[in-house]
Amino acid sequence: MPQTSELKRYRCFEIFSQSTGVEIREAFKSHEENGQVTERSGRVQLRFFRLTPKTKPDEVTQIRFICEPDEAFGLSLMIAQVAGSSVPCKEKLSPHKFSAGEQAGEIVTTLTVEKWERGGKGGYALTVGRGKDFISVPAPLAKFLFAGEFLRFLSTVQSWVERPEKRTVTGKNE
Repeated sequence: MPQTSELKRYRCFEIFSQSTGVEIREAFKSHEENGQVTERSGRVQLRFFRLTPKTKPDEVTQIRFICEPDEAFGLSLMIAQVAGSSVPCKEKLSPHKFSAGEQAGEIVTTLTVEKWERGGKGGYALTVGRGKDFISVPAPLAKFLFAGEFLRFLSTVQSWVERPEKRTVTGKNE
């Protein structure tokens, strides 16, 4: 018997190059206390990935960068600024740092937008880096600008929070 699955709609934009890609989509962050979700808030996720097969067992094939809504807005402004530049330039978001345990130490992830020029050719790119691993996604101007506009849109759409409602009991010793 054929299996049917429910289709779920979510806001997403993807850019593909010859060997890499980036998916920009809505996301959320959950806060838990004692195994219970006490709060959820909107985020914007950029998932950078390689389209080529692994060549080494420990090779990184994807890196996620999760932005708070205001960071996504800042990133959209950076993209517009870089796209409007008459000379090659590079802008970086503030690095994200997190601890991966005592032995691994602190892990730093960076996100860069750039206008590049090499060997008479030029273009635009979004690049993520974590440690020694980098994934760069070149994009034509229209897709680069659309990514900025999409990030701008998601920055406001993802400005939300879900919390338990506090109910007051009426009529009892108020």
